[in-house]
Parts: sequence; structure tokens; C-alpha cells
Amino acid sequence: MFCSRCGSKLEPTSRFCSSCGAPVAMESPSYPPPFATGQLLRPRNNRMIAGVCAAFAQRYQWDVTIVRIITALICLSGAGALAYLIAWIIIPEEPYALPT
Repeated sequence: MFCSRCGSKLEPTSRFCSSCGAPVAMESPSYPPPFATGQLLRPRNNRMIAGVCAAFAQRYQWDVTIVRIITALICLSGAGALAYLIAWIIIPEEPYALPT
């Protein structure tokens, strides 16, 4: 861990920098990303229409552009549009992130 003000090395338990006296930002608890929980959630950012493609890309760690292209090709067949609408209804939205 390093001081963000002067760049000196800090002890993991220190609350202040020993060189410049700047307070050390305490590490906020890290929450697992939505794809680590195993649940499919539509993200609130990086989505085009409803976030269905972004949800699959985030969950399975795929490239979102490729997922969108494949979805567009499938939707041209007719039944894909209905599947997209059903996924839009079934897949829940990601909860709002609370500010720290």
C-alpha cells in the first residue's frame, strides 16, 4: 500500500502516512461483482435497449459487442425478438449501488 499524496510505502494497519501525515483512505469492503454470485442481472450501465445482451456478456464474461451482433442476427429470424422480450421481463435489474 502506498500514500496517494507522497508515494511512500505504508504499513497495512497505518491510518496516516509517516512521511507527509496525510490520512490513509481505509479500504472499503469489496463486494463481489454480479457475475460472481451466479445470478443473471441486467446492469444499469452499458446497455443499449434493455440490458439483456449486457447481462449475458457480464455473467459469462463475453464481449458485449459479439453478444449484441449474435442477438441481432437471431432477432431477424422472428422468434428471437419474442425471446428477447421474455428475457427483458424475466431477468431482474441490478440493484442501485450505494455511494460510499
